[in-house]
Amino acid sequence: MDHRAQLREAFVRGQLEAVQKAITKNEVPLKPKHARTIIVGTHKEKSSGIFWHTVGRIQLEKHPVLTWKFCHLVHKMLRDGYRKVPEETYRFVGRFTQLAQFWKHLNTSGYGPCIEAYCKLLHDRVTFHNKYPVVPGKLDLNESQLKTLEGDLDNMFEMTIDMLDQMDALLVLQDRVYEMMNSLRWNSLIPQGQCVLSPLIIAILDTSKFYDYLVKMIFKLHSQVPPDALEGHRSRFRTIFERTKKFYEESSNLQYFKYLVSIPTLPSHAPNFLQQSDLESYRTPHAYLHSEGSEDGTSLNGHDGELLNLAEEEPQQASPSSQPDPREEQIVMLSRAVEDEKFAKERLIQEARNRIEQYENRLLQMQGEFDHAKREADENREEAQRLKNELALRDSSRIQSDDARVKEAELKASGAEDRFNKMKGVYEKFRSEHVQALTKLSELQKLLEASDKTKFDKDAEITALNRKVEEAQRETTRALSKAEGDAGAVDEMRTQLAKADIEVEELKRTIDNLRESHATQLVQSSADEANKILQAEQEIARESGAGIIKMFEHCEEELQNATSISYPPHLVQSAMSNLVTVIGSARLDEPLAAKDSVFAGHLLSTTVTAAASAAYTASIESYEGVNEQCKKVLATAKVAFGEDSSLSRADKMRLLRDHVANLNQLITSLPLQTDIDKEVVGSELEQEMRRMDEAIRRAVQEIEAIQRRARENTDGIRLEVNESILANCQALMSVIMQLVAASRELQIEIVAAGRQGGSPAEFYKRNHQWTEGLLSAAKAVGVAARVLVESADGVVSGKGKFEHLIVAAQEIAASTAQLFVSSRVKADKDSAKLEALSIASKAVNQNTAQVVAAVKTGQTTLNDGDSLDFSYLSLHAAKKEEMESQVRMLELEQSLNQERAKLAALRKQHYHMAQLVANKS
Repeated sequence: MDHRAQLREAFVRGQLEAVQKAITKNEVPLKPKHARTIIVGTHKEKSSGIFWHTVGRIQLEKHPVLTWKFCHLVHKMLRDGYRKVPEETYRFVGRFTQLAQFWKHLNTSGYGPCIEAYCKLLHDRVTFHNKYPVVPGKLDLNESQLKTLEGDLDNMFEMTIDMLDQMDALLVLQDRVYEMMNSLRWNSLIPQGQCVLSPLIIAILDTSKFYDYLVKMIFKLHSQVPPDALEGHRSRFRTIFERTKKFYEESSNLQYFKYLVSIPTLPSHAPNFLQQSDLESYRTPHAYLHSEGSEDGTSLNGHDGELLNLAEEEPQQASPSSQPDPREEQIVMLSRAVEDEKFAKERLIQEARNRIEQYENRLLQMQGEFDHAKREADENREEAQRLKNELALRDSSRIQSDDARVKEAELKASGAEDRFNKMKGVYEKFRSEHVQALTKLSELQKLLEASDKTKFDKDAEITALNRKVEEAQRETTRALSKAEGDAGAVDEMRTQLAKADIEVEELKRTIDNLRESHATQLVQSSADEANKILQAEQEIARESGAGIIKMFEHCEEELQNATSISYPPHLVQSAMSNLVTVIGSARLDEPLAAKDSVFAGHLLSTTVTAAASAAYTASIESYEGVNEQCKKVLATAKVAFGEDSSLSRADKMRLLRDHVANLNQLITSLPLQTDIDKEVVGSELEQEMRRMDEAIRRAVQEIEAIQRRARENTDGIRLEVNESILANCQALMSVIMQLVAASRELQIEIVAAGRQGGSPAEFYKRNHQWTEGLLSAAKAVGVAARVLVESADGVVSGKGKFEHLIVAAQEIAASTAQLFVSSRVKADKDSAKLEALSIASKAVNQNTAQVVAAVKTGQTTLNDGDSLDFSYLSLHAAKKEEMESQVRMLELEQSLNQERAKLAALRKQHYHMAQLVANKS
């Protein structure tokens, strides 16, 4: 028993790990090995209970990729899992509806429409299997089962409609996926694109099966029902045919599907159901996986492209000679022989695969019939045993009748055993045929390998022949060029010798002229060089002065933003001391000291901006005086480093040094930053928590009052919308009250565990930063509760906007999330109260989503009342209205972009202000 318990525990642990590794947030395709482990586990357990129990603990609403992989895994389980998986999944169809509604309203990524379509597909698929339990999850029906379904005319009529609905759902999922790929400009070679495309492999397999059954059933219906009654079937099938054909054509062009699935090809026209002769020419589309369970998508025909490319390039390498070359003809013959041999081997392999697939399907069918016969035999044995036990307890007067019943039961049991033995023999026969087919496949693979080796040898022979042909052509060209070059070499050498003699004479005359002119130019160059150096120094000084003036102007602009930057006062004091030393240098009195001037100007501009920020950081009262002195320093520096002044450079620098010294005195007298008041932070937290409780209770009361007024003043659709919104707001405030209470209990536990014999005030003083976080979060919750009440009142009374209520709900959820994070920082991870706080936080998030959904639904309901009747418009007026609508749409898009930029700027300013408040406290 211990060994069985260990095996059971290991099996359950393996299933849990497989589910957790399969459903992740990484945008990569679902790992086949994890899915295979889960599917095998359903067969071993004969149930999918472990999977649904594990998935119930995963919060799929956290990330869209989690929901996408969950849907993909459920789809694979429906096809390949245990036969009871569709029946057990029917109990969780509400979960698919919930996920579809959630991602429909919270469309934060491109996955939203895809997840909605996938969840609707799974919901309809599970309902379809529950309605028709005879159809397995893999949609494999043999001829006898198909004839059984076609026996009942009403059932077949309704089943074709349901199959058309299934095709619609599969094609809608394909449309959503391709729209997402096009909008994000992903391709099938990146992991994100493969993650989105991977479920379409199952969609290809399902559509091929549904398409085949629909064609056969609709033909059967036309043979028994008048054509006029089936006009709807034909119309829907034509639309589905065109969409399916387009789906297959687009998918066959994607590289990702090339080595994973065989995509069938549909005919150019849909079948004509009014002519029964089309059924005889109909060919079933076969879609199958190339390598079941392969994770890299490799194929046996991976190098076929190279062989085809070689065959296509050979005609281009033909010799330009007009006479046929025997070696080229031999090359072409060898290439054709290689292609013929390759095609023959591929045809043999394809036939073997089809035969193996037929054997496997027949083997699965016989296995099912074998299991059914075995169950009947077991039931008959149990019935016989039960009857024997009853006979032993009855009166002797009924012995004869009981013996007859026992004999009858034994005869039934023996008959069942005979049928069981016959089925067992047939099963063994098909199993041996299956083994023989596998042996034949291995022999064909060996033949293919030998053929590949022969092909490689022939390729090498062809390459050697081509190399010899090219070498002979190069030898011929080299010999011709050498013969032509030798003839003119002598004449060329004589011509070059004569030209060289003439050039020597010209060079001698040029050297004599250069010697005479060099002596004259040497005297003039020394004087010109001195003038150029002086002019260059003056130009550098002038340009550097202009650059320094621009630097000071930029500093004046930055001085206006000094209040948005926090700068420690003790750092600016050392910078001011360095500035006083640099400004006091005597080299700055010289106008041509460009290097020193640039360094001093840069140091002055950076130090002045830091001084103003440090003054604002230290004390707001000191900021005005320091800011005015900074402006004076910049004005004086612009005059000192400029050229538009009657004063000398030394006088201007002396005035600048005086102003810098005054600024240094003001900076030295700034008050240093003091510590926060740690003594009263604990009492402030208690007071703020009480105020927050009071604000939430008051908000609940006001929502109830608003609800009473809404019932008195409104009716009809407006009353239903108001009731829905206020009920969800009231539920949200209720769970927020629970979260606040859980936070208070966790806070008490943290204080009791961490005060170490001291008072709570000492604990708050020792952990003042954590206490300040709780204080800030409590203030935010109180303010957000009031804003939510005001927004709800405005929406109900018709004076506010629905968007204000959505933002207010999201804001109070964010504030409670801040309170949750601040509370759990110092909590024990195994604390039961922390677990209760986590549950309350999840409830707040769910209720926030419900408030948003209720507001959007109500807004849609009210807007639907406005009918769009344009029947009164003429052609010209309708075109004019269309253009005005487009202009309005562009204006709204521009306004949306401006509001997003404004929101980003406001958040940036809010972060700066929060940092300043934190520094001042």
